[in-house]
Amino acid sequence: MHPRLFTLVSCFLALAGTLAAQPASSTFRASLLESVALGYSYSSREDLTSGSLVGDVAVQRFDFSLSGRRPWNDTVTLAYGFAYAGNELQHSAGVPLPENLIELSLNLGVTQKLSAKWSWSAFVRPGFYGDFEEVDGDSFNAPLLALAQYAPRRELVWMFGLSANPFADHPVMPVAGVRWQFAPEWTFNLGFPQAGFVYRANPKLTMRAGVSFQGGSFRITSNLGVPAPGIDRLANTYLDYREVRVGLGADAKLGEKWSLALDAGAVTDRKFDYFDRNYTLNGDAGWYGTLFLRTSF
Repeated sequence: MHPRLFTLVSCFLALAGTLAAQPASSTFRASLLESVALGYSYSSREDLTSGSLVGDVAVQRFDFSLSGRRPWNDTVTLAYGFAYAGNELQHSAGVPLPENLIELSLNLGVTQKLSAKWSWSAFVRPGFYGDFEEVDGDSFNAPLLALAQYAPRRELVWMFGLSANPFADHPVMPVAGVRWQFAPEWTFNLGFPQAGFVYRANPKLTMRAGVSFQGGSFRITSNLGVPAPGIDRLANTYLDYREVRVGLGADAKLGEKWSLALDAGAVTDRKFDYFDRNYTLNGDAGWYGTLFLRTSF
């Protein structure tokens, strides 16, 4: 193996596990800026345990986003848009999970170029995050992502900052990443919610391999009962949902503005954590598939 590629693979394998400790929100996707996107994802039905077998669950996810950018002046660019993400939990009877985990939010952001090498960005997603059994002020949240970018050269960009999510078990988390085009057709990304290698086969086809994340933090208003002795009733509480995925993907350009993204692979970790009730459901490993249709403007 080429020494440079060996170094990258070693770095990726050592650091990819940190994805599970990243912010419990996948709402920030820079790749969807200046576009309209429709997405569908399915992760397989697998057993859930909490000390013993509780039942099983499969997850269907539907995404829609509309997002744009507009220059404010020579150095500042504003971002704006709207996003919907609905996670449909298809679980067996008696599993203490809601039927849906939904995000309905705005996408607001700002990026400023400070110099030839330095810039900063901040994005906030105010909206409603919950089971949507009751939609009120308690379901309102505004996750924040703030980043500084350092680009010593065109092929290399370092990123670091923080993510804040009041609904999450860890409300404030550090964020770090890198984007390195180490060869004309190859790019290495380490960050959130995706990390891995990208290969540009030709102007119309790009292939990917790596780790990705699906999930979020939600307000649960429905009464799901008492799941086990010594556990408080699961109502008016918060739920962190997380899936860590390892797989392959491809992006194909369908025309001047349209593109299609396909991904498939293994769900290596699935967790539903009622952290303030000290009750967690752990899912077995499974498989997933995703499809995104995007048009830029």
